[in-house]
Amino acid sequence: MSEFHTFQRPDVAKLGPQVGEVYSAAHNRYDEGARYSYSDQAHDLVLFWAGPTRTEIEGLRDQPVEVGLFSHGPAAFLLYKIQNVCEWSDVAFNVQLVPEAERELPAEPPGERGRLRITLVNADDGIVVAKRLVSLDKVMTQALRHVMQEQAAQPFNRLLYDAAVQEVHGRFADSDAMVQAAEVVEATLG
Repeated sequence: MSEFHTFQRPDVAKLGPQVGEVYSAAHNRYDEGARYSYSDQAHDLVLFWAGPTRTEIEGLRDQPVEVGLFSHGPAAFLLYKIQNVCEWSDVAFNVQLVPEAERELPAEPPGERGRLRITLVNADDGIVVAKRLVSLDKVMTQALRHVMQEQAAQPFNRLLYDAAVQEVHGRFADSDAMVQAAEVVEATLG
């Protein structure tokens, strides 16, 4: 029997650090949390978890993923749930938090699905331990595109953004409650 080989699709470049590599040379430890942005023509969710277990790593690779969107003034929240790995969680975002030179806006036309890259980083040492690429539902793709374009068109005030984030977290007991008020909640594909 021949040896198992894997081949990278020629039209898909490896983006960002790969599993086993340091997430960023500038840091070797992170606070636990999440970061969401849009870059390299894909939505990018990075999870920083202290000492992720083998079950969490394998679950991130294989378990169904759901995402949602909730907006409040200058703040929007990407909601995410990985079945049997993490309950509903949220990460606040505004495209204007990304430096202008690095800022990119989604451009998927109606009817197309966006891509969501999920990267799990061990917060204790900064090493990427898992990656996954999923497709967003068409409705979610357009909802994120619309919110990000609206954010880019508005003047940005960090104090108002921070106040909006605090107001939302004060209004909802947890991310499960925020999901109930979300504009969109959809399962991903892949």
